Amino acid sequence: MTIIKSHEFFKKSTQKHCLSHFVFIFYGKDKGLIFELIAQFKEKIYLEYPHLFSLVVLDSVEIQKKPTILWNEIKSVSLFHERKILLIDNFSSEKNVIECLKEIVSKSINTHIIIIKSNELKKYTALREIAEKFTNVLAISCYPDNDVDLLKLIKENIKLNKKSISIEATQTLLEHLGGDRVASRNEIQKLLSYCSEDDLITEQHVKDIICDTHVLYIEEIINATLQGKTYHALMLADFFFTSKMSPNALLNGFLQKFQLLDKINIEKECSKMSFEQIIQKIEKNIITKKRLFLQEALQKWNKIIVEKTLHKIDQVIRVVRRKRSLEKNIIFQTILSISQIVHKN
Repeated sequence: MTIIKSHEFFKKSTQKHCLSHFVFIFYGKDKGLIFELIAQFKEKIYLEYPHLFSLVVLDSVEIQKKPTILWNEIKSVSLFHERKILLIDNFSSEKNVIECLKEIVSKSINTHIIIIKSNELKKYTALREIAEKFTNVLAISCYPDNDVDLLKLIKENIKLNKKSISIEATQTLLEHLGGDRVASRNEIQKLLSYCSEDDLITEQHVKDIICDTHVLYIEEIINATLQGKTYHALMLADFFFTSKMSPNALLNGFLQKFQLLDKINIEKECSKMSFEQIIQKIEKNIITKKRLFLQEALQKWNKIIVEKTLHKIDQVIRVVRRKRSLEKNIIFQTILSISQIVHKN
C-alpha cells in the first residue's frame, strides 16, 4: 500500500501520480482538508490534461443499492471527453462498493480516475485491505493540522491580504483553530474581513470574531435539535468537536435556551399574553427571524416537556464534569434524545 501524508501529495506532479495510480483514497478525520485536497487535485488534472477529463460524482450509498451505477460509468465513455474522474462520495464500508472496487483494481480497469472520500482507514477494514494489496491504489492521509501547519496557513493568508498580526493575536488564533482545514481557513477569512480597515490584527480582534462565531455555531446546533433535525444537528455537532470550541459552551447553550423556553411558558401560564407578546417583552432586542423561531419552537415544546428536558440537561452537565473522556458520546446522545422528542409529540 502506498500511503502518503497530505502535505506530501503535491510534491510529485499530478501526471506522475496518474501514471502510477488510478485509484486515489483521501481519508482521515479532517474532512475540510480532504475536500480541499480533492478540489486542488481535480484542478491540477484539468490543467495538465485540458479537455480530456469530465467529472462524475457518485454517492456510495446509491452504489450500494445499485452497483450498476458504478459499472455503467466505468464502461461508458463521455461524448466530449476521453476519460472521466469518478468521485465516490460518502464512502462508509458499503459492501457492494468494496466488491466493485476489488474487481476494478484487480483487473486494473484504469479507463478512468477514481477518487474516494473516506473516513479513517482502520486496520483490517475492507478498503484498507484493497489499498494494501494493490500498487495502483494511492492512499492520502488527511489529519488535523498541527501548530506548524496552522502557523503557515495564518502567515500565508495574512501576507496575501497585506496585513500584520501581533504575536499575542497569533497565539490566540492558534488556540482556536484546527480540526478542519476549511473551517480554519474560513475563520481566518472572517478575521481578515473584520479587520479590513486595520493594518495590524490584534489579540482583541481575534477574541471578538472567535466569540461571535462560536455563539452563532452553537445556536445553529441547538436550533436544529429543537426542530427535530437529528441528522443535521449531529453533523453540526461532529464538526463542533473537530474544532476547538468548548463542549461546556454547547451544553450551557442548551441550558440557556431551555431556561428561556421555560420562562416564556411560565409567563404564558400566568398572563393572557400571546407567545409573540411575551417574547417581545422578555427579549426586547430580538431580531424577527429569532422571534419567529422561538414562536415556532414553543408550539412544539410545552411546559411539561421543557421542564423534563431542563432536568435532563442539568444531569448531563453533572455527568460530563465527572467523565470528561466520555463528553463527546454523552453530548451526542443528548442531542439525539432531545431531537427525537419533537417527533414523539
